[in-house]
Amino acid sequence: MAKDGRALREEAAEATAAGKYKRALAAYLELERIEPRDAQWAKRAAETYKRLGNTKSAIDAYERSADRYAQNGFLVQAIAVCKLVLQIDPNNQSALNRLSQMNEEVGAGPSRAQSYADNNPELHANPNVAMLRRVPGQTLPPPVEAPKRNKPTTPPVVPIYSRTKSKPIALPLGSAIEQLDLAKEVPDSQKKESAPGVTVIAIDDEELLAADEITGNAPVIEVEPPDSVEAEIDDVTELALDDVEEIPLPEPRAIGARAQRALAATPLFAGLPAEALEALVSHLSLVPLEAGIALFKEGDPGDALYVIVEGEVSVQAEGPPRVEMARLGPGSFIGEVALMTDQPRSATVTATVPSELLRIDRHTLSRVLADHGDVLRAVLRFVRERLVDRWMRTSPLFRPFNDEQRNALAARFKFLEIEANTKLLAAGQRPDGLYITLAGTYSVERNGALVATVGPGELIGETALLSGGTFRSDVISRGKGLALCLPAQEFREVIMTHPHVLEYIGEHAEQSRRLQIL
Repeated sequence: MAKDGRALREEAAEATAAGKYKRALAAYLELERIEPRDAQWAKRAAETYKRLGNTKSAIDAYERSADRYAQNGFLVQAIAVCKLVLQIDPNNQSALNRLSQMNEEVGAGPSRAQSYADNNPELHANPNVAMLRRVPGQTLPPPVEAPKRNKPTTPPVVPIYSRTKSKPIALPLGSAIEQLDLAKEVPDSQKKESAPGVTVIAIDDEELLAADEITGNAPVIEVEPPDSVEAEIDDVTELALDDVEEIPLPEPRAIGARAQRALAATPLFAGLPAEALEALVSHLSLVPLEAGIALFKEGDPGDALYVIVEGEVSVQAEGPPRVEMARLGPGSFIGEVALMTDQPRSATVTATVPSELLRIDRHTLSRVLADHGDVLRAVLRFVRERLVDRWMRTSPLFRPFNDEQRNALAARFKFLEIEANTKLLAAGQRPDGLYITLAGTYSVERNGALVATVGPGELIGETALLSGGTFRSDVISRGKGLALCLPAQEFREVIMTHPHVLEYIGEHAEQSRRLQIL
């Protein structure tokens, strides 16, 4: 009688703990057969193959795991598994090439709404959906019945369009992005007419070559179990490795848009050109972290961004008293500001369970930018979205917004590079936008006297924008700075449609009058 998944999981864990790796391997392979969409079983099998010294089978199992993670949209985990393959065989590029090509096709493919519409035939009769599915210059064909699962079809071949080769960017090893002259390095950046010394960095206008011509589904990976296989694990005897390898395993097959949508939503990595993603993955490192071990502590210098692959970490403010602010799990990003500016860590991060993280440090970024300058825009967009999202989730003004509204608002922020001694905002004038400082120091001066100092991560202009009043002070950059700005008109258009804004203004009116600064 075949064992169920629970029994197999217990057997695999007990066998691993007892050092009976062949028995553990047999259990993991059987779990992979009966739960083919769960990528962890192929990964566990690969780890066990490594313990048994069978590197070829370990690589094969790791590649199956990477395929399944990608199929489910877990690009971060898929990248981590690719790193494990390259640690065994640095010259093995098959999994990495497949992953990067898939990611590029997702970035160049249909929008999420188009993919959803294309893959739901029951919606095709709706005229609005029909318009969404329409490709410019084409006549909309009649809906096509989805193929039955028991009738295998040949997956469509999707052409891969290469992107324009981006110019290299020379960022000194170990340096933060703020050391770059972004106005020169990022094409199409423009001086801000209303504020000499401020340049709007063009991070949103990059387009793919021939993107509108790609209408098919990108080939991604699905795993299905074989029709009928029954393999039992002997309750007493330790299996021979040859016997274990005879257990039939699922084969990868092509799927449609579900994985595309998930991959397209993965921050930072998704949509990068194939060569850029390969370069990034080749240089980043995999960091294991045992429970109770700190990744970094509050006040430590920061030089790297981390992505949680497996496990969980606790984010704590040291205080006193020490306070846990959040717990983060797989897919979460930590410390992205460290790539932008020299700023100490603002919290302590400690693993609560055995965890695994990807590390992207400044040296990695420098090496990748030397050949793939287009990665810079992706990093700047990612930092903008992360910073705006964090601010909106903590601001009483924007907390009622849902995720869709937050994302829409984040895309309206402009990325600014500010020269030293630039008057960002002037006394007696209405603010031209809402500012979030990212790097640099800004003095708040009234009649030539210093009133306050503003550093990274602070908000400027909220009170004056809400009240319709003018600034009482000058805000001047002391050294080069970076900031995000939501133009005043767009700020009003977005927030004034929400009734809670008026209540917020009334509650904070007295506090605003007391501050009399911004």
